[in-house]
Amino acid sequence: MNTVLLLAQTEIDQNTITPGLLGFLAVAFVGGVLYFLMKSMRTKLDNVRSGALAEPAAAEGAASGTAERTD
Repeated sequence: MNTVLLLAQTEIDQNTITPGLLGFLAVAFVGGVLYFLMKSMRTKLDNVRSGALAEPAAAEGAASGTAERTD
């Protein structure tokens, strides 16, 4: 019954629907954590990709016998 009365009101009290400072800080904190997480993940993926590209080239060089000798 309270829900029906609340929906029937034409004027909504702004203090009952705003998250306030605590809500803003929580969203800002999650956003900051996600930014640094994505930055770290991109660095790790770049390392994996560069390693994956270097492996076939090294395998081809070793298989064809053109590996450089260090005497």
